[in-house]
Amino acid sequence: MPCVTTVHDAVLVAVLRTLCSLAGHRESLAIMSRENIAPTLLGLSQRFDDFVAPAAVEVACPIAVDESMRAALLQNGALPLFNDMLRKRSDAVTEAGAKGLAAFAKHDEQAIIKSGLLTKLARDARSSRANHCDGSIRGLVALNAQVPTLVQRALEEARTVSDLISQLRKKSHALPAASALVHLMAIDHVVDIVSKSDAPRYILTMLERRWSDGDNGEDGVGVLQRILEIDPLRAAVVELGAVDVLQGMVAGENSDTVYAGLQYLRQVIKYEDGKNMACREAIIPPLLKALGYPRLPLQRSAAAILRAVFIHSEDLHLAIVEGLLSKLGTREAAELLGVTTALRVLPFDDKVRDLVDTHDNFWNLSFEYYNALKLQYDKRSPSFRDVYQSVGFLIKCVQGVVSHRQPDDSQWLESAPYEFRKEHNTVLRLTNALERLSHPLFTLLHAPDKY
Repeated sequence: MPCVTTVHDAVLVAVLRTLCSLAGHRESLAIMSRENIAPTLLGLSQRFDDFVAPAAVEVACPIAVDESMRAALLQNGALPLFNDMLRKRSDAVTEAGAKGLAAFAKHDEQAIIKSGLLTKLARDARSSRANHCDGSIRGLVALNAQVPTLVQRALEEARTVSDLISQLRKKSHALPAASALVHLMAIDHVVDIVSKSDAPRYILTMLERRWSDGDNGEDGVGVLQRILEIDPLRAAVVELGAVDVLQGMVAGENSDTVYAGLQYLRQVIKYEDGKNMACREAIIPPLLKALGYPRLPLQRSAAAILRAVFIHSEDLHLAIVEGLLSKLGTREAAELLGVTTALRVLPFDDKVRDLVDTHDNFWNLSFEYYNALKLQYDKRSPSFRDVYQSVGFLIKCVQGVVSHRQPDDSQWLESAPYEFRKEHNTVLRLTNALERLSHPLFTLLHAPDKY
């Protein structure tokens, strides 16, 4: 919500909104034309603020219907101004600039062609400067609603899409390029081009190499989520073997790679085609193994995937439950916490309850819980209280007892964010280094005088 800085601005915006509502009437347009309102509107738009500038563009859009008013706006530099607005970091200003361009395209294609803006936008859409790239894409998407043929031609001449696809092969450019492509895919013909290109293969490589973690503060998982939301592109990535790649990562020995594979897989199985591909018996052993890592976010992700597979595929119920029960014999604190958590979040019906209730490992664990539960620890293990509480919740689930102290497991699993290692992220790594380096200096400066 833009903030009102002055009473004068508030009054000004109220006047602009009234003019906007009047702009649809011929008599009002005639008065505005006679009063030469165009320079005033564009002058207010040049403030590039979140409050007055968008309101001024809202008036400029409907008056562009009138040929004389449109000519006055063009003469006073409306199109270059709207293009400049696309480059601002403010969403409100960028959106206003895109609306202004679309309004002109609707009524005067020739003005858009002569301005050369389409070519410039198509070139800037592949720019490494985020504000140039994002704004240009928003402008192209807005223009595509009015002049799709012109936008398609501009993108082809600038080789925008093919250049962005080629950037997916380079680690330093991959995430920004993927983000740009996803936003460009709001244009229908781009969806078809990208989905049938090498882009799905490059995206698969990005997953395998963990480029979706982000290396410079980017929201890599957010980009992956937007990629997967586009049905044809997701289908192509899944068809190429995304689940096979991610299963291989989960089966690995490096806990960071295992965690990344789990987190990416969680995104893939949110969709029916990904879930269908993931629901297979071969995926269960790597998930069971992942529960043993002494890293709670990783265990949560493994438990969440096991639960999703269990719910989706009845054929795998027995393999999942028996696999978890075989792990109940462990007394390593971290693994026991992971296994008991994964087992208790499964939807319990009578068949599952009987399998658990009659298993020797569950009986032995229950006996020790009520007598003396002895656990094995290392420096990364969870606390005894956490493990003991998790075992108790599992016993109550099997007994059909509802405890008011038991957490909402579904919410707990779904809300687990991707907490990748700090040392893998350049920005965080440098921040931590600065903190470490500052400590000796602080100690030296503040140390008491020894002499």
